[in-house]
Amino acid sequence: MLRPVHALVLSCLALTPIAGAALGAQASSEKSDDAAKKAADDAAKKAALAEAISVCDRGASVPLDPEAKAPPVQYGALFPQDFDLTKLKTLADKCQAAMLGAPQEKRLTLEWLRVQVALNQPGLAFLLPQIKLIAEGGSPEANYLLYEVYSVHRRDGADAGPLPVSRDMALEALQKAGAAGHLTALETLLRQYIDGPLLRRDAHKVVETAQRVIDAPAQGQSPGEWDSQFRAAMPLLIARTTLENDGFAAEEQHKAFQAVAADTKAGTGGPEASVLAYIKALRLGRGTQQDAAKARQLLEARVANDQYAIPMLADMLAKGEGGPADGKRAIAMLRAASKNVAGAGPMLAGLLLDGKFVGRQPREAIRLLNAPWDLDASIRLAKLLPDYDGFQIDHPDQLVERLSDAAEAGEPGAALALARLQLSDDQRFKNEDVARAMLKPLADAGDRDALWLYASTQYANLDSTSYRPSRRDDGLSDDQLKVLIDEGEAKKQQQAYLLHANLLRKGVVYPQDDQRATTMLINAANLGSVEAMVLLGDAYDDGLGVDKNPRAAACLARGGAARLAQGQEQARQRLHLRQFRPSDDAARRHHRSHRPLQ
Repeated sequence: MLRPVHALVLSCLALTPIAGAALGAQASSEKSDDAAKKAADDAAKKAALAEAISVCDRGASVPLDPEAKAPPVQYGALFPQDFDLTKLKTLADKCQAAMLGAPQEKRLTLEWLRVQVALNQPGLAFLLPQIKLIAEGGSPEANYLLYEVYSVHRRDGADAGPLPVSRDMALEALQKAGAAGHLTALETLLRQYIDGPLLRRDAHKVVETAQRVIDAPAQGQSPGEWDSQFRAAMPLLIARTTLENDGFAAEEQHKAFQAVAADTKAGTGGPEASVLAYIKALRLGRGTQQDAAKARQLLEARVANDQYAIPMLADMLAKGEGGPADGKRAIAMLRAASKNVAGAGPMLAGLLLDGKFVGRQPREAIRLLNAPWDLDASIRLAKLLPDYDGFQIDHPDQLVERLSDAAEAGEPGAALALARLQLSDDQRFKNEDVARAMLKPLADAGDRDALWLYASTQYANLDSTSYRPSRRDDGLSDDQLKVLIDEGEAKKQQQAYLLHANLLRKGVVYPQDDQRATTMLINAANLGSVEAMVLLGDAYDDGLGVDKNPRAAACLARGGAARLAQGQEQARQRLHLRQFRPSDDAARRHHRSHRPLQ
C-alpha cells in the first residue's frame, strides 16, 4: 500500500497532462487573439494609408504627371477659397503620411512638396534640394515650384536669410515649365509679359504665350473648368493685344479686328475688353480704316455705364481727337474715376503735370502715381521724387524693388529713373554705388543721359560744401572726363557745361577757377538747365567768380520761371526766395514768412 505522500505525488502526476492541455489551449487562444488584433491593426493601417493616398491625390494631383491617379489640381487651386489654411495643413499631413507609407508611389512626393511650398512654413529651404532634383529630372511642376519659392521669398521668406533660388534660376525654371505646357506657368508668364516687372513687357511675347496656352497638352484626367475657360480666353487676348500695341503687321491687325468685331455689336455691346479694343482700333486705324470721330462717339455712348471707357475718352478729349479739345472735362472725368479705374490715376497725373488745362499740380500727380502698381506709373514717380525731397509715399522699399526688377529685366526707363532717385538727397533711396552699377551698362550701350549721370558721380561729394571731393576707383579716368566734356560742349549740351563748372569750382580734374566755373554755369543756364540757374544765383549772391549782384540773381529767378514748368521743386523754392531778396536782411525776413509753393 502506498503511503499517502506517494499517493499525492501520483495524483499530481496523473493530473499533469490534463493541466498542460488546458494551458496549451489558453496560449493558443492568446496567439489567436494577437493575430486577430494584428490583422485588424494592419487592416486599419492599410485603410488609413489608402485614405491618405486618396485625399492627397484628390487634393494635390500634379498637372502633366503621367502617373496621376486623379484630375489635376492647378497650383492656385491648392488654396482653399475661404483662405482657411488649416485645410491645407491637413492636406499636407495626409500627403506626408501617404508619401512615407507608400514610397514606391513616386507621385506622392511631389504632391506633398507642392503643398508644403503653398503653406510656406519655416524649414522650406530644407526641401529645395528635393525639388531641384525632381526639376532636373524634367518635371514641369517642380520647375514651377522653384519659381514660386523665389516669388514668395524674395519679399518675405519664412526662414531667416536668402533662399538658394536666384532670380535667374527661378525665371529659367518658369520658362521650362511653360515650354512643357504647364498652364499655371504660362499664366504667370502672360502676367509678366503684360505687366512686368520680372520680365520685360512684350506684346509679341504675350501673343506667343497665349498661343502656347491654346496648344498646351491636356493637363491630366478631366482637366476641369478653369483649364477650358483659360484656353478659351486666349484667341480674344491675342486679338486685343494685336490691336492695342504697335509692331504687328497689317494682316495680323485686320484678322484681329475681325475677331473683336465678331465679339461685339459694332462697339456698343459685348465683353467690355473687346468693345474697348474695337474702339481703340477705330481710333488708331489698326485693322480697319481710322475713324476717330466714330470712336469718340462710341465712347461717349458708353461712359455712363462703363467706367473703363473713361481713360480713353479723356485722352481723346485732352488731345482733341475726333472732336474739339476739352481738357477740363477730361480732368473732371478722370478725377471721378481715379479711385476705381486703374488707368485713370496715371493719366490724370500726366495732365496735372502738363499744366495745359489747369495750374500745374505736381504734388497731386505724385499722390496719383503713388497709388497704382502700374510699372509706367512707378517709373514716372521715380523721376519726380528727386525734385520733391521728403514727399511721403507708400512703401518706398517696394518702389525700389519693383524698379530694380524692371531694370534687371531691361525695361526701358526703369534703370535710369531708379538711378536718378538713388543719386538724390532723399535718404530713403540714396545709394550711389548701386546707382552707378546700373548706369554703367546703360552708358556703355550709348545712353547719353546715363553717361552724364555716371560721369557726374565720378567724384564723391562733388556737390558738398563740407567735404573734399574724392575720386572713385572705378569708372572714367580724368582724361576721359575731359574728352567727354569737350565733346559735350562742342555739341552745346547743358550737362557738359554744368559738370565742367562743378569740377572747376572744386578744383578737381581742372585747376580751381571760380570765374571759369561761373562762365560755364551761364552757358548751361542759357541752355535751360534749372540746376545751373540755381548755382548761378548762388554765385551772384556770394560773388563766386563774378561781382555780387542781387539784382542779377533776382533776374535769373524771373528768367528761369518758365523753365520750371517741367518742375524742380527744390529749385523753385530757392529761386522763389532769391527773386524777392534785395538784401540779406530782407531775405531773412522773407524766409521766415515764406511757405513752399504747392
